[in-house]
Amino acid sequence: MAFFLKQAGVDYLVLEKNDTAGAFYKKFPVHRRLISINKKYNYFTEKTFNLRHDWNSLLSDKEDLSFTNYSDELFPHADDLYTYLQDFARETKLNIQYNTSINFIRKDENGEFILELADGKTQHCSVLLLGTGVVSQYMPASVKGIEHTIPYREIPTDKEQFKNKRVAVLGGGNSAFETANHIADVAAHVHVLLRSPIKMAYETHFVGDLRAKYTNIFDMYQLKSLHAVLKPNLKELICLEDGTIKTRHEYDYPESNVKGTLKLSREYDYVLNCTGFMYTHENLFETTIKPNTVMKDKFYALNSCWESTNVSNLYIIGTGMQAIDRKASSGFIHGFRYNIRTLSKLLLEKYENREYPSERISLNPFEAFLKALYTRFSIADSIFQLYGFLGDMLVYDKEKEALAWYKDLPIQNIAERKPRNKKVLQLSLEFGFQHYPDKSSLEFLGPSDPHNTDKSAFLHPVIRYYYQDEYKEFHFGDSLLGRWDMPHNEGGAIASYHSEFYNWLAEIFDLEKIDPSEFGENPNFVKWD
Repeated sequence: MAFFLKQAGVDYLVLEKNDTAGAFYKKFPVHRRLISINKKYNYFTEKTFNLRHDWNSLLSDKEDLSFTNYSDELFPHADDLYTYLQDFARETKLNIQYNTSINFIRKDENGEFILELADGKTQHCSVLLLGTGVVSQYMPASVKGIEHTIPYREIPTDKEQFKNKRVAVLGGGNSAFETANHIADVAAHVHVLLRSPIKMAYETHFVGDLRAKYTNIFDMYQLKSLHAVLKPNLKELICLEDGTIKTRHEYDYPESNVKGTLKLSREYDYVLNCTGFMYTHENLFETTIKPNTVMKDKFYALNSCWESTNVSNLYIIGTGMQAIDRKASSGFIHGFRYNIRTLSKLLLEKYENREYPSERISLNPFEAFLKALYTRFSIADSIFQLYGFLGDMLVYDKEKEALAWYKDLPIQNIAERKPRNKKVLQLSLEFGFQHYPDKSSLEFLGPSDPHNTDKSAFLHPVIRYYYQDEYKEFHFGDSLLGRWDMPHNEGGAIASYHSEFYNWLAEIFDLEKIDPSEFGENPNFVKWD
């Protein structure tokens, strides 16, 4: 955000409590391997296409400030990201005030924020951007004795401590399985104790769900090698005199011949707490401006522009942006980097009287317009990473036979700002697995039916049309490599629906339709060069 505000020439200041940029990654993840991929060799040359597979770079105009220059590993070491973020802050000469802690935030009678600092000084601002990320460990109140656990941030990384020990890990997300995998080769047994069913990222397509790289523990459990993944109703943790932790837990059997609840206990040498994090502050804000929260107080409640729903001029940036996006990647760098770029433009629109930028694209020649659509879907990084959350809005000016193209807006924001009395196209990339609720995504080992694109399963372009009370939508087929701008044999999508799309658009803009028989395997209205 500092980079974009500096580019825009507005007055800003970053207050950082640590003495370096990116200090979070000096400690986290505890076991020092990222789950954000760093795939730097992708065959195609477009920068934005390659950012689809580079999940750690920040956005800038400096070619050398790419994280792919810092590591060749698919899942890099966290130290490399820590170094990269420090270099980024230094080389872009951002206005950062380090070693500055904020004790309390209030507003004065004019509505300005007053930040009371730990050194007794104050800072004033009219707009406050809160990018404090992980604030604290989530402590499930339903478990009595939860204080006997070792919180994630304090888990020892030295495996020696866990050698031949009995270990329970509370949680079902990536931090829990990261921890279990780390000690699985030395611990006597590791039991991952879940509160709710596992959600695998390859099934949900939400990158915050459990990643396949941490699933070795499932093999060990199913092959009866002592480690296990269990789902008890954990009631209590009791610390015995010798330091052993005894559980009190239950399993319900409502379908049994003898219906009832089985009450059990088990002893562990260590219980590790990996139940997740809180992204909200308990006592940072004065009561009258305490932001509303959602999801059991884990996140701040936000509107479609990431502004607090009850505190005006307070915006949440960074991983907290996932409060309004629980299906794409807003909780990760490769998602919120685009959210922040968009928010910087929305801030300029609201506070600096600068219109949200748009590009004008003519419908004449129509083929050039189509080529622009295909190119956008094929190499764009933002709408690829934030599928179904960020999209483009194209507003038609009939007199000029052209459209104003607004890129990377939150789809909810498009719904709020689109004009009713003008023809509007909305572009996005979306999955379609919801059409197959009884199938695992692992059953889809080839392209979806190219003649029935409304049921495309994998990520594919979706174009929606709005005008007054009119509404319709068009779905492309999915593409193995995420490209729709080249023939299938070169890595593009199967081309059977292109003539239908041509005529779908021609009808919207009152243009002459084309006989589908004129189209070959590679449609002649787009020059595949």
